[in-house]
Amino acid sequence: MPRVSKQLAAENRKKIENITSHLIRDRGFAVSVSDLMHAAGLTHGGFYKHFQSKDELIDIACKDTFEQSVRKWQNIVDTSEDDRGALKAIFNRYLSEQNLENPGTSCPLSTLSIDVAREPSEKPVKRSFQDGVEALLKILSELDAGEAQQEFSKNALVQLSLLSGALTLARSVDHDLAVKILETVREFMQEN
Repeated sequence: MPRVSKQLAAENRKKIENITSHLIRDRGFAVSVSDLMHAAGLTHGGFYKHFQSKDELIDIACKDTFEQSVRKWQNIVDTSEDDRGALKAIFNRYLSEQNLENPGTSCPLSTLSIDVAREPSEKPVKRSFQDGVEALLKILSELDAGEAQQEFSKNALVQLSLLSGALTLARSVDHDLAVKILETVREFMQEN
């Protein structure tokens, strides 16, 4: 059997990482290695040529999903006229029907929190998830001009909790109530 070139191996690895990033947000950590590899169009046996374990891959995918979210939020900040406009845009995007209906492409806060909470403390994904939460809190804290600069502002902690909680709850109920939750929390956050 011919050997795969280093370039193709790197492309396959990235493909597996991207698929995993999507699938764990869509289905949780219970997604099997076989399902991940099948979705990537590769054989199950090839998994261990790229990764030492499923835990390693989940950690990489978690980091990647947070990096995507941080880039999206930072882009909003960079293109907004002021801090209040940036906050409003973040709230609107996060609490949107698009995010509601597409967990596989949305922020990891509302899709991975429960899975990460169930992981033992020594798993690398616990640290990666916390690092991602802290990166998003940093952005919200920097937009919170009213607070004395602490590590994270109280408003940022409340805002991130409301965003994640509202979207998680909205995904757990029927569509009509879900939309009402998102709209109500979005309005509340923009008023405060």
